[in-house]
Amino acid sequence: NHPLPLPNTGDFPSEPWATHNVELYFDIEAEPDRDLTFLHGVLVVDRLAHTETFYPFLAEKPEDEQTTWEQFLDLVWTYPQAPIFHFCDSEVQTVKKLARRYATPHHHWHPLTDRFIDIHKWVTKTAVLPVESYSLKALARWLGFHWREENANGAQCIVWYKQWLQNPDRSYLDAILNYNEDDCRATYLLKKWLDTFLAAK
Repeated sequence: NHPLPLPNTGDFPSEPWATHNVELYFDIEAEPDRDLTFLHGVLVVDRLAHTETFYPFLAEKPEDEQTTWEQFLDLVWTYPQAPIFHFCDSEVQTVKKLARRYATPHHHWHPLTDRFIDIHKWVTKTAVLPVESYSLKALARWLGFHWREENANGAQCIVWYKQWLQNPDRSYLDAILNYNEDDCRATYLLKKWLDTFLAAK
């Protein structure tokens, strides 16, 4: 089965977005019961330097949430022109929520909203794919991607984080970081596929 293009409705350009020298791929992990965002993961793809570097900003204690939020902001402003790719809307909503919570100056967070690009929205608006769902896992696995933590998901990351808080065994954090990095890399793979697919339309 091959993907089928959907007609261009005007919501998206017929050509793919530009490939930038630097692109950021962003994924969070959060614990809803605590209303806590405990990890901001960012994959920085630098085509000029030929590097792909993963930056995890992890709150090892819940009270570190503000510190990791500010570390995330420092990183994304290191690359002020880079688009920030993500999958679905939770990352955007989290940025808005944390900006309110920590009284972040408007100029330091609001311009980021113009840099966010939702890969999920692009896929669902432009292609019909032979997958059971349009989740990141279903799409990336269709492209041949494999997560290192075979049975992991967002809910499992919450369990690992709770276990870490109760029993500080670094293996819990390592599993969370592996999963989050793989989510970022899966988003990057999907974006590269979408570039090629849209260019061929």
